[in-house]
Amino acid sequence: MDYARRTILLAKFPDRVKFPIQAMRIGELGIATTAAETFTEIGLEIKKRSPFKPTFTLSIANGYFGYLPTPEQHELGGYKTWLGTNQLEVQASVKIVDALIAMLEGLK
Repeated sequence: MDYARRTILLAKFPDRVKFPIQAMRIGELGIATTAAETFTEIGLEIKKRSPFKPTFTLSIANGYFGYLPTPEQHELGGYKTWLGTNQLEVQASVKIVDALIAMLEGLK
């Protein structure tokens, strides 16, 4: 029932939304934030590509847009990719990771 309600509510959403992300630095520590429940694979990619060692990701920061799966997870079609539990486009995680890495590099 809840899934049906969320799906109906999405019909009222705009075609585009502002998705808040942040990159911070504390000494040599990098912090990246997303406004969704970020998949582990995404956090690990940010950690791998970040110029800061260590780096970690905070999820559900400054908003909530459901899950943030990878494009590969979209292909598998699990419930975390369904309309209603995920409010973002299939390539959203790729764009978000690239933007966060650019922000972290700007802080280095």
